[in-house]
Amino acid sequence: MSDADPGAGDGAGKLGDDAQAVLGAARGTASAYLGTLQALHRLFLAEFGLARDALVQAMVLLMLATVMVATTWGLLTALLVAGVRAAGASWPLAIAVPLLLSLLIGGLAAWRARALMRHLDFEATRRQVRLGLKGLPSELPASDDEAAP
Repeated sequence: MSDADPGAGDGAGKLGDDAQAVLGAARGTASAYLGTLQALHRLFLAEFGLARDALVQAMVLLMLATVMVATTWGLLTALLVAGVRAAGASWPLAIAVPLLLSLLIGGLAAWRARALMRHLDFEATRRQVRLGLKGLPSELPASDDEAAP
């Protein structure tokens, strides 16, 4: 009986240690997931700020493009049409010169605004979420089934 008691006590102690180890591992895993979620949250906030700033800059440039096109159209059309007409050119040619200049300035501003729009897609956040979700157990069997046939 005395031999059975120490063995039973040791087994219970080892089981308790194992339970503590499992609990510690679960806490570590939960802490790692929490850290990952916090990192994704910070990334999202950073990209949101970048997108907000890019949108404001793009809107300012679009406003500038609108003002420049309108101003160019008004002033250059009057000036160039008068100058080209005084040189003896036809009305269509006199109107086409300022029109092309206005289109060029407006096109350059729109091109720059479009370049800023690439910051609005949250690319890094989507990439990190995609990488984080790639290893989910629900997706692993589906990819194994597709690879098998």
